[in-house]
Formats: sequence, C-alpha cells, structure tokens
Amino acid sequence: MDNFLSFWPSTIVFLIAFLIVVFFIMTRSREKQVKICIALLIFAVVVGFTYYSYGYLKPGSDDTNIIVAALRGIISTFKMFSLNDNFGELMRSEDAWLAGNIVLISLFWIAHICAAVVIQAALIGLFGRKLVDAFRLRFGSFRDIFIVKGEAETAFLLAANIATHDASLKHYDPNRLVVILPEGSDDIKNMHDKAASFGGIMLLPAKNRNILYYMNSAGFGSSGRRGKKFNVVLMSKNVSVGDEARLIAEYAIGKTDPDKLDVFAMTSSEFDREEIERIAQQKEDGRRKYPFTFHIVSEVDLFIRQMLDRHPPFECHNLSRNEASAEADDFTVMMIGFGNVGQNALLRLIMSGQFEGSRMRAIVLDKKIDEIRDRFLFRYPALELSCDIQFVGVDVHSEKFFKLLNEVDNASYIVITLDTDVRNKQTASDIRMHFERKGTTRHPNIAIIEKSGGRQSEYLSENIFCFGLKEDVYKESVIIREDADIMAKAVNDTYSGGSQPWYELDWFTQESNRASADFIPAMLKLAKVSAEEAAEKDTLTDDKELAETLAKTEHLRWNAFHAAMGYDHMSIEEMNQRFENYTGSGNPLSYCRKDPIAKKHICLVSWDELDDLSEAYRKLARRAGNEREQTRDFKINDSEIIDNIPKFLRAAKAPQKLLK
Repeated sequence: MDNFLSFWPSTIVFLIAFLIVVFFIMTRSREKQVKICIALLIFAVVVGFTYYSYGYLKPGSDDTNIIVAALRGIISTFKMFSLNDNFGELMRSEDAWLAGNIVLISLFWIAHICAAVVIQAALIGLFGRKLVDAFRLRFGSFRDIFIVKGEAETAFLLAANIATHDASLKHYDPNRLVVILPEGSDDIKNMHDKAASFGGIMLLPAKNRNILYYMNSAGFGSSGRRGKKFNVVLMSKNVSVGDEARLIAEYAIGKTDPDKLDVFAMTSSEFDREEIERIAQQKEDGRRKYPFTFHIVSEVDLFIRQMLDRHPPFECHNLSRNEASAEADDFTVMMIGFGNVGQNALLRLIMSGQFEGSRMRAIVLDKKIDEIRDRFLFRYPALELSCDIQFVGVDVHSEKFFKLLNEVDNASYIVITLDTDVRNKQTASDIRMHFERKGTTRHPNIAIIEKSGGRQSEYLSENIFCFGLKEDVYKESVIIREDADIMAKAVNDTYSGGSQPWYELDWFTQESNRASADFIPAMLKLAKVSAEEAAEKDTLTDDKELAETLAKTEHLRWNAFHAAMGYDHMSIEEMNQRFENYTGSGNPLSYCRKDPIAKKHICLVSWDELDDLSEAYRKLARRAGNEREQTRDFKINDSEIIDNIPKFLRAAKAPQKLLK
C-alpha cells in the first residue's frame, strides 16, 4: 500500500509534464511546431538507437553481431513511435547495464516521451486541426490578434499581408495571430491550408454566430487577455458593417482597455459610413460613449489613397514653386467619368491639391452629368471655396470631348474612371496622342482605374499609370496603416500636450489629424527641406514671407478637408445665435463655432475673412469669461501648424512615447 501511495504522485507529475509539453508545442505557431518536433524527433532517434543498439550487443561481438544489433536497434527505435518499448529486453541482457542507473534510465524514458510527443503532435496536426486551433486561439501567447471577416479572396489576401507585414518578413510574425472568417467559398480544405501557410486560423462563419462569438473564441475580454491588442476588420457584404461595429462597441465596454481595440469597417455605402461615424462620435456625460478607435474605409477610397501616395499632386511638374513670389502654378485636374470612383478621386485631389498662389480647377466629364451633379453638390456644399468645378455632359467619343482637350493644356492630373478597362485605356491613348500632336512638352499624370486587375506593371507608359488593383490596397500598410497613424498621433500628441490619448478622439478628429499628417510631405516640398533636416529645426522656416505662404496653404488644406467631409460655412450671425442658445454645462465657445450635426464650421472661410471672424469670436470669449480664448487669432492657428511640423517629425521618431 505504501508503494502504491508513493507511486501515484510521481506518475501524476510526469503525466502533467507530458501534457504540458504537448500543449506547449501545439499552441505555438505552425513554424515553431515543426522546429520543436524536429528537435524532439532527432533527440528521440539518437538516444533510442544508441541505447537499443548498444543493449543488443553481446560481449566480444563480431562484425555480424554488430550489424544485427544495429538492425534490431533501428526496429526498436521505430517501435518507440508506435508507443511501444523493448525496455524489458534490455534489462534482461547479460550485463543489464541500465539496472540501477537512474540517470540513464531517465534519459531512456525521456527519449520515449519525446517520441510520443512527436507522434501525438503529428496525429493532432493531421486529424485534430480544430482542437489545435482552439488551443492556439484561447491560450496562444500572441501580442496582437487580428480578426478579418469578409469575402474569401480579399480576406485571405489581407490576412497574409498582416501576418507577414506585407511580405517584408520571410516568415510570418510569431507575435501575431490572424483569424479569418471567409465568406463566399466552399473550398474548406484549401482555405485551411492557406491560413496555415501564414500561421493563421480559418473559421467558417455560421448563421447563428455573430462576430462576438469569434471574438470570445479568441479570448476577448478574458482576464488573461486584457493586455492583448485586438484588431477587428469588417469587410462583410452579407451584413451591415454598421450593425456589427455597434455590436462590438457595446460589448467591448469594460471588457478591454480602450487602446486595446481597433475596429476597421470597410463600408460600401454612404449610409453605413455615416452610421459608423455616428457611433464613433456618440457621447455620454461629455465623453465618448465607445472609447475605441474606429477606422472607416472603403475599397474605392483605398484605391484613391494609393494613387495619390504614389503620385501626389505636390510632385506634379507644373507645381514647382516660383522663388520670387513663393507661389505655385495653377493645379488643374480633369475627371473623365464621375461615378463613385471619380467622385472620391476628386474629393481626395481637392484635399491634397491646395497651394497658396494657385486656384485649383476641376473639369468633370460624364455623359450622365445632369443626373450626378446636383446630388454631389448637395452633399459637399462648400467645395467652391477650394476648387472651381466645371461640369460637362459629354461622351469621350464625341467631337465635343476632343475640342475640350484643347482648353486644358495645363492639366496636371487626369483621372479616367469609365465603365470598362478597354474604354479607359482607349481614352488614355487618345489623350496622349492629342498632346503629342500638339507638341506639348509637359504631359499630365493620367491615372486609369483597373477594374479587372491582373496587371504586372503599374505603368502603361510614361505619365500613364493604373490604380485599383486589390493587391495594392489589401495590405497592412494601407488598411491597418499603423506606421501612417504614427504621424497622425504625433500631431495629436503635440497639440494636446500629451493630455488626450488617441482613443479618446472621435473619428472625425482622428481623420483631421491624419489629413494634417498626410500633407506634411507637401509642406516639406514647398519649404525645400527634407524630413530629416526639418526634424532638427526649431521651426520649419525663418523666412517670414515663406512662413506666411505655408500658413495660407495650411488654411487652404484645412478648408478643403472640411469641405470634402461635407462641411459648410457657418456665418458670424449663426455663431452668435448658437452662443445665445447654448444651455449646456460645457464650453459654449466650442459649441458655437462648430456644429458637427449640421456639419458647419465658423472657420470655413477665406484667409482674408479670418481677421473679422477672430474679432467676433473674441467678443464671445470675453462674454464667456474665457481668458485663453480672448486672445484667439485663427490665422495664428494655421501658422502654429507650420511651426510645429519639426515637433511632429521628432515625436513620430519615438512612437513608443505617443499616447495610444
């Protein structure tokens, strides 16, 4: 009885140790599983073969007996992996060399345990994939967890890029776990294999399981996972991403730290985008109700961003600044086709094409322009402040179109977004031929939407390039864009003095910071200074004339951003009336100068009008008893943006110090 009681504790200890080893291996990434199993396999084979071969040798054996012993050793070593052993036979050998040697016996059984672990891991890998994935989901030691839900092709494309940092790593990042919830494909085995190739986990969405089920499966909200960063990417076409975003936001309150959840919502309709925007900006007791970071993106907007990142307006050949006047040439764009892509392209061009001393001009061509124009201007009523827009109803095959080309020899950008790739390329070819026949030395950038995909090269010829390939935008750097957001966070951190974390900002304010950060390269270009040189300065320029030009450019940029977001001008009379009508307990000045519901802002005016506006605002500040706002000068606000660019650049170099 005493032997029995003393036997079980040690047996249980060894059993637990065995289970922990198997568990540890199976919760590693697939790559680490293979490496660990290979190491255990080598150890088991070397130790097993050595022990068995030596144990089968008889004293004074000749060469024949040595070969026989080696062959028996090989057979016994193979038996180790069928969970059998010949330990008893070794102990019955003539010299019983293992008897009483606890070290050698322990090593012998450790080798057998390794063999058992290897075979169990292999069997689980072949037949227990769901069990392994469940272990990895719940207990894997990952720092970042991404849940990507959407159409199978794009979901897997994005997931693979997230896992490998857009293939900048030879192998996937072991600190990341990517869970894919694919839609629209029945090739389950192939999808499992695809996910395994980059260390991801594929789970099939079920009708009776919403996104919260899969977040729970990944350990969201559990005490052991509060330090994990969760990133949920919603690209589903089967449900409203607005509904899913709200569901996540309501569920996440109190279950994770605000900076540990980012929701990326890929919207396909203006209704969904506006719904998520309302969720992101909803407040309760003066604070954001859902203090998490929402990213509202659309596939079309990603295409346009990628186009402008590669070919920004400030690099156009006819936008070089005149040294004497510190002014830029006019920036003229032509939009050929004005559907969803064309409209988004124009808005982005307006946001990024503002330069003091020039007046942006847009010529919009579409044979159905009468059906499109009024609704577009209704949604963006203040665009005329930033751009002169000429709408023309014309077919690209008509004589009217070719006559119109003669009027736009100074065009900097032409964006072609017609209904087919063939028409897009044919139109681009016609435009190129037009400029060549006229002997024009400076051709505009001609961007063509590529709807079918599959091009190996971005450029069709000099100055003619394609955009719109999914491979270009379904990337970590484009959708997740952590690196790009570092600069936006640096802008926020500099202005808030480190007092307002990024996740406390509403979506619109985050977008405003992103727009400001995106325009910094243009400011550096106009100031003729590199980012490295600017980071070493106290201010971007000591040239007062240039500083004022840059401040005016900043105000143009700010106006364009708000206009492209659907904002309109608020008159001084409206501002005064809002001040009089204010009944809340917060800041009446903040309330009176901006109406986020009606989308109006007092500062959406020209540079010259800012002086009268500042004086009217200071009068309200005196009535409110706000000493700080009594000195407010809205022109100085724009100048401070320019002065602070070196601070932005320095802050972005130390992202770990930025408030998340």
